[in-house]
Amino acid sequence: MRFQSRWNWVVTVQAAVLSLFLIFSSTSFAQANPDNQAAANSERVNSKLEDYSKWPGFLLALQGGGGWFSQPGTSPTAYGGFKIGGGGFVLDLGYDHVRPHDGVSVEASGLLPVVRFPRPQRDEPKNYLRVFAQPGMGYRGPGGIGGYLSAKMMLVLFSDLRLTSSSTKFSPYIEAQRRIPFNAPSQGDNRISFGLMFAICEHCGID
Repeated sequence: MRFQSRWNWVVTVQAAVLSLFLIFSSTSFAQANPDNQAAANSERVNSKLEDYSKWPGFLLALQGGGGWFSQPGTSPTAYGGFKIGGGGFVLDLGYDHVRPHDGVSVEASGLLPVVRFPRPQRDEPKNYLRVFAQPGMGYRGPGGIGGYLSAKMMLVLFSDLRLTSSSTKFSPYIEAQRRIPFNAPSQGDNRISFGLMFAICEHCGID
């Protein structure tokens, strides 16, 4: 009886020690990975943040650049203009030199968000890249191109602070474009423009 009583006591102590060890191990494991937990929590929070850059409610931009015209041989071109728009649409007005005629152009295009890097975060002054695709059409005259289709890609350096306040600086951007004339699809011109954009997010308004 004494042996059996001692054995029961030993088993009870072992079970208690094992239980305490398991509890301590699980607690220690949870505390040993605070960075991982913080990163996971931050990821969940950031995934719920609004992306102000997807659909600017209003934008105004000045730009200039150059490129080349495809014809029998190639010739350099120059361009300057501005754009105004919002809500997924943009109107471009410009003046360019395409040999042998200088001319003006008016163009309407979509402003479609493609990708952003990095994803939304809480640091409002931090810069990030937003890429837009801009399919559209326009007219350039007198002479030369006439009516055309347009394919553009724009890369903008935004920050949430600049998108939510009208008192902040402009955002720089680069835009690449290909214009395809209706009357000569094998010709057309290519150009790269650099500009500064004032933009306000879709729900922010102008303060």
